[in-house]
Amino acid sequence: MAKKRSDGEGSLYFSDSENTWIAEVTLPNGKRKKKRSKKQQVVKDWLLEYRNLLKENDSLVDERITLLGFFAKFLEESAKHTLKPKTYSSYKWLIEKHVLPEIGRLKLANLKPHHLQKLYSDKIDSGLSKKTVLHLHSVIRRALNEAVKWGLIHKNPCGSVTPPRPEKSVPEVWNVEQSQEFLRAVREHRWYAIYLIALTTGARRGEILGLEWENIDFDRKTVSIQKTVSEIRGKPVVGKPKTHGSRRKISLPEIVINALKELGGGVGFVFTTSNNTPVAPRNLLRHYYSVLDNLDIPRIRFHDLRHTAATILLTKDVHPKKVQELLGHSSITLTLDTYSHVIKGIHSEAAEKMDGIFKS
Repeated sequence: MAKKRSDGEGSLYFSDSENTWIAEVTLPNGKRKKKRSKKQQVVKDWLLEYRNLLKENDSLVDERITLLGFFAKFLEESAKHTLKPKTYSSYKWLIEKHVLPEIGRLKLANLKPHHLQKLYSDKIDSGLSKKTVLHLHSVIRRALNEAVKWGLIHKNPCGSVTPPRPEKSVPEVWNVEQSQEFLRAVREHRWYAIYLIALTTGARRGEILGLEWENIDFDRKTVSIQKTVSEIRGKPVVGKPKTHGSRRKISLPEIVINALKELGGGVGFVFTTSNNTPVAPRNLLRHYYSVLDNLDIPRIRFHDLRHTAATILLTKDVHPKKVQELLGHSSITLTLDTYSHVIKGIHSEAAEKMDGIFKS
């Protein structure tokens, strides 16, 4: 074996017994790491990379950890304590269902952009929607950002991947007459006020189920959105609204105030089961769709009641800023983007009115 050449930051030498070039570096934890190759340039490049990392005081990658091990660590040590329960459940399901079976055995340090690009392509080919694949990309990107912070990898490969771009779809909504027909059909049901609040304020399903009597100011005719009810593994879970802007106070129409008064008031949650627990979202949906089965109106999602409320308000010339505050959108840009098809129609109507005023 040739004499070892060292400069204090690593060494490079040729092993006669192995007939190969070897580079060796001492890591911050005292362990030694080696790279072998028949080509001298390969081990030189490797050694240079590790020298630079040591100078920059960066953590060196653990080349043994697999994606299976990393995502388990991410979910347990980061996501579980920083995400809301429903979001965490969604992350866990996406990772375990769509990531780990495909690339879970791959070592984290060997993960390249083309692995992710192929994963997304295969998922779309298998029938998964572009919207879901885009969400999957967001989950992976967030997780790998943590891997960079933890020093497990040097760069997030998601930055070199082109995720799918779902085509923007226009929300399906009811018109005023269809909304009224639905409300007439549920007028005598104990959940009438739920549907009424959804169609008149655009509040989310979870926000409505999370209402407590103390949130309602009957004198000022307002309600404060402070909690939300979601569902995880079939059980209702009480949490906070999705964003800071979602925690808001909104005005209630007189018809909603009257419907709430009919419930009698009390303490705790406004809408409960016979056991005085929050109504499970899936039970509400079961009733909602059973009503639609007997009506001759479009079968829209419950969440589309929110879009219906916003659309009706915008077509009645309510300013988009007011609609933004009512819906709890984080910015007016989101409101304008979501309902651009409605606003364009309003602009056309405005142009026609101006034409009628100034046309000679």
